[in-house]
Amino acid sequence: MGEAPAREDGTVTRSAEYVGSFLVDDCCLDDQMKQLHTQLKYLKACERSRPVTLKFSLKGVKMYDEDEMTLLMAHALRRVSLSTARPIDAQFAFVSHNPGSTDAQLYCHVFKARHARAVRNLFTFT
Repeated sequence: MGEAPAREDGTVTRSAEYVGSFLVDDCCLDDQMKQLHTQLKYLKACERSRPVTLKFSLKGVKMYDEDEMTLLMAHALRRVSLSTARPIDAQFAFVSHNPGSTDAQLYCHVFKARHARAVRNLFTFT
């Protein structure tokens, strides 16, 4: 996972593989975490992923295509309800509400790094 130093505006850029997203039940935090880790275990064998660039700032998280030309996803920090990591599988995920959505549905967005240390670095920014 590529690591660029923080820019003057505090934005931190990281490379990752986008694995995908799935719906998260609106339940208590303990049950959500169990659901997330069950899904992450299942998705660790997923061979389909897409190289992306993640940009973290105090405003939120943005996902761009690999060359940073096309914005694919953006989530304001206030929409992110939790994040988690499975360093053993080099996975990182965050749960958020979709922007502009009128429903309260939550989605988990899953990413894979090259190694566990890179996941720990990602996890510290959310």
